[in-house]
Amino acid sequence: MDYTFLLGALENILGKSHKRARNNHAFHCPFCNHRKPKLEINLITNDEGKNFWECWVCKTRGQSIYSLVKQLKLPKLEGQEVLKYVKKGKKYNYKNEEAVELPKEFQLLSTATQSSIIANKIKKYLYERGFTKNDFIKYNVGYTTTGDYGGRIIIPSYSSSNRLNYFIGRTYENSYFKYKNPQSTKDIIFFENLINWNQPIVLCEGVFDAIAIRRNAIPILGKSLSPSLIKKIITSNVKDIYIALDKDAQKDALEISEKLLNLGKRIFLVDLKEKDPSEMGFKAFTRYIQTAEELDLSGLMLHKMQAI
Repeated sequence: MDYTFLLGALENILGKSHKRARNNHAFHCPFCNHRKPKLEINLITNDEGKNFWECWVCKTRGQSIYSLVKQLKLPKLEGQEVLKYVKKGKKYNYKNEEAVELPKEFQLLSTATQSSIIANKIKKYLYERGFTKNDFIKYNVGYTTTGDYGGRIIIPSYSSSNRLNYFIGRTYENSYFKYKNPQSTKDIIFFENLINWNQPIVLCEGVFDAIAIRRNAIPILGKSLSPSLIKKIITSNVKDIYIALDKDAQKDALEISEKLLNLGKRIFLVDLKEKDPSEMGFKAFTRYIQTAEELDLSGLMLHKMQAI
């Protein structure tokens, strides 16, 4: 199959490639900027419309050229130019994914009247989760009583330029769905405007965990790192990184640890036992941080064998 035009379109975006085995071509990775061409892309579209790609350094990966185009955040015309040569691939629907807005019903918790029954109910719940009055102000915590996000606590995130880049909506009622978040990209750094990149950082799963940790904590909103976070870690001055994922995500924590070790960072694995940070609170988590194990590659391999 002739994939000359697809290769040319990709090289216009990523630079010159190097031929590898099984119809793979290696490019310099735009996510980790490694000095060698480590991003391998399979240029043959299979029967399911997939072209697998992966960077062997930062482990950013996907199953289609479409997903690569989305993660690169290419302008509409450039994205369409690449994808028109992918047979059976998805169409590139351009959307400005940076435009995130708080629900119009959003109310700040810190300015709610003392007579507000709902606000007092939410405050009581958050105090039990380890929040303080200062946290309500620092994290711009709010809530909604009506609308699409009615009955939810809203915690916004802002970029380094103090622009809203995401928010989470956590129910304070008995909703079947605990979280409802905006339909926008998660390729952001949550609480980015609050992070000191000259100090150690803590990577945790959820927003409530990060607030409970109270020390340069970044919620990754799941169990893997976004391309934007990886790129920031690479280009920043941060040297020490603490991985504090929940106990049931040990394999994911080890995968993240390996990725960051390969980037030359010092990695400390925090053993959370049975509770997550938001359940154990600041004081208990501090003890776990102080006893966190520094990982090297041999220690990583040992943990991997134990996790099998």
